[in-house]
Amino acid sequence: MSTTLQSFIGIDLAWKSEKNNSGGAVIEGDQRGMALQEAPRCLPTLADVKAFIAQYAQKNTVIAIDAPLIIKNKEGQRSCETEIGRKFGKAHASAHTSNRNLYPCAGGVQLAHYLENQGYQHCPPPPKPRCRLDGKWFLEVYPHPAHVVLFKRSQIIKYKRGPVALRKQGLREFRQCIQSFLCNSDPPLQGDSILRSFLETNLEAMKGIALKHYEDKLDAVFCAYLAAYFWTWSYERNEMIGTHEDGYIINPNRTDPSKDSN
Repeated sequence: MSTTLQSFIGIDLAWKSEKNNSGGAVIEGDQRGMALQEAPRCLPTLADVKAFIAQYAQKNTVIAIDAPLIIKNKEGQRSCETEIGRKFGKAHASAHTSNRNLYPCAGGVQLAHYLENQGYQHCPPPPKPRCRLDGKWFLEVYPHPAHVVLFKRSQIIKYKRGPVALRKQGLREFRQCIQSFLCNSDPPLQGDSILRSFLETNLEAMKGIALKHYEDKLDAVFCAYLAAYFWTWSYERNEMIGTHEDGYIINPNRTDPSKDSN
């Protein structure tokens, strides 16, 4: 069991094009507790995403990326996207469709190739016993179904679309769930001054691109926590939906932690 300080990087990637900004966040710590290292950032280009990762990567780093990292199908959905829809469609957490015809130069695939060239590995496939792996590796995540599981919800938090007032309401709910669940989870996300300041950002005057940037950064914080959660629990409390061959998404599973024999 590792006690080495870890770096957990969350990237909410604008993978369809670089017209939108990506979000980046970094958490550091270990299984006893972890903390946000600075206010999350907006990252305008894929080059900025790479530079952000390079800045915060340590010897032991896990990166969770909200974007398809493996796209081999020419048309239709990846099998992991179809399975997400089957498992979480009733919760309104179906996945976007990605294929090579739609996205021949997808940013997530480009980023995955870059990370592999930098010595990172995709997360290990199941079955893998609970262990906290050292080294540098990365994984694909999808926040919506993770919200459903970690926040114990019947439906996703709706903050992506709709009238500005409803989006702000959803963002407030998302922030409250981070405080209520992640700061009291295992591993705990420490509610220090950096996290509090970010979560208490005044949304009233925000609209348009400013609101979208805040949303991206909030998603990045959640992705960073998903990296930490997978590192802590591996497949004891997570599942790989899909495969390394055809594309996968790592998501917390619905196992009741109170039934674990830790």
